[in-house]
Formats: sequence, structure tokens, C-alpha cells
Amino acid sequence: MPVLSSRLSAVTSSSTLRQQRLDVQLRQLEFNALLHRKLDLERLLECMLTEGQGFVRFDGLQFLAAERGADIMLGFSRQHRQRFELKLGQRSLGEVTLMRAKPFTSRDERDAERLVESLIYPLDNALEHHRVTMKAMTDGPTGLRNQRALDELLPREIRLVRRVEQPLALMLISVDYLESISEHHGTDVGEKAWQSVAETLGARLRESDMIFRTDEDAFCIVLNQTGLDGALVLAERLRQEVDRCVSYDNVQFVLTASAGVTELSVSDDATALLARASEALLLAKQSGRNQVRALSPEDPTDGNDPSAA
Repeated sequence: MPVLSSRLSAVTSSSTLRQQRLDVQLRQLEFNALLHRKLDLERLLECMLTEGQGFVRFDGLQFLAAERGADIMLGFSRQHRQRFELKLGQRSLGEVTLMRAKPFTSRDERDAERLVESLIYPLDNALEHHRVTMKAMTDGPTGLRNQRALDELLPREIRLVRRVEQPLALMLISVDYLESISEHHGTDVGEKAWQSVAETLGARLRESDMIFRTDEDAFCIVLNQTGLDGALVLAERLRQEVDRCVSYDNVQFVLTASAGVTELSVSDDATALLARASEALLLAKQSGRNQVRALSPEDPTDGNDPSAA
């Protein structure tokens, strides 16, 4: 019968086990503290994805929001999944799914449950921060994102499309003389007119598109995976949709819209892209309004082709 020395023994001493448990508890405390420092919702979930690997391995994370927040997908979508509904008291915070290529063992499932439990309070804080932030970035009359949101989100969208090597187009639409409705019929009617136009434009967009109301009272539309030609077709369709979308006291207003369109170049930042779209919109207005003009990145001065309208 083989004899094992204490140095080679397969039996772990009680002191070693205690130290291992303390190490795990310390890592858990450090992880919890790190989560509590993340107020931004996406940054919180990114931290969960990267730092959570020290407790259980997974390749992707999906968050489906309840009443607050936004749906977020990080990492890679995989076949094997563990889903957790997160609640604080009776309030649902949403659903978190961990994904990986190989099945979760029973121990993995327990570790995943403990890991996701540590997300509850930081997630509640991040969702409240998200709610307050979104309120500050929302235009009151239309319910659309405002200029502040555009300034924050457009650079991110540019980074994302460059990462996946996809095109991006930008459209600025101005409803001609829409402000005159407020002057002649009052502020309430004017705000309802803005809301009607916003709903009409938004209803024709894809879920991946983003629409904003700018400080210049134009509608800015960010079109992911869309080139200049596709943006021009959509701009013309939206221009026509605006025509009779506003009514008051059973009377329909006849409206016209002007639009400027451009697409992202390899050297553009958000400021340059917006400036070129603004120049295209100005060309449309100077050419008589109620039309679409485009400026390509290659030749920004050549935006007067009548075929673009």
C-alpha cells in the first residue's frame, strides 16, 4: 500500500480550506465594490461580463429591461444559456442571460446565480441613473432624443459602424415654417404639430435608426448600415409623408419639408458629419425648400444635382 507524505497528500488541510474561502470572499467583496462604482448601465454590464469571468466562465451577456433601462447585448450569443429574472422587492429590474458554448454544470449554475445576485443593487442604481439621464436627453414636445443626446450618441454610433465596417448616413429634416403654427394658433397647437411630425417620421424608421430633435428645430436621423443612395430614397419618402400629417379643428395643414443628406467618410468625426448634413440642408432651403439635397464626402461642394431631389 502506497504511503503519501504530508507534502504530497491529496487531502487539503482545514487551514488551507479556510484561506481559500477567505480568498473567494475577498474577491467577491472586491467585485461587488467594483459593480457599485458603475452608474452607467452599459458600463455596469461590461464590468459584469469581463470581471465575472473570475467566478464562472461565459461568453456573452444579454440584459432585457423591464420598465426602466434599455435592452443590451454584450459578447457573443451562444447556445447554452442561464436566465435570471432580477427583482428588488416586488419591482422587476429585468432579465439577465449568461451564454456560453458548452453546457453549464450544476456548480456553474450555482456560481452563475450567486454572480447575478450581486448585480441587483448596482443594477437598480444604474437603472435610476439611466432614467434621470434619459429624461435630461429627451425633448419635451416630441418625446424624441434632444441635442444633448445627439452630441453623446453620434460619436458612439460612428465608432460602432467603423468597428463592423458598415456604412452610416445622416439626414437633417426641417419642416418649412412649422414654427408659424405656434404663432397663429398658440403654443399648445404648435407643440402638437411637432409631436405629429415626430410620430410620422419615427413610424417610417427601422428600430436600428435613431431620430433626434436638434437645437435648430430640425430632425436629425442617424441611419445605420445605410449608404447615401438609400438615405436619399428614405429622405424623399419622409418629405412626402410630412405633407398632411398635422391637423387642428378638423383642418389639415399643408406642410412641406426640406432635407439634407450625407454619409460617413473614413476621416469624419461627429462634428464634420453634422456640418456636412447641415450644409446639404441649407442647399435645399436656398434652392426653394420642399426638396432633398445631398453632399457626398468626396465632393462636398457638389450638392446641386437636381436628380438628388
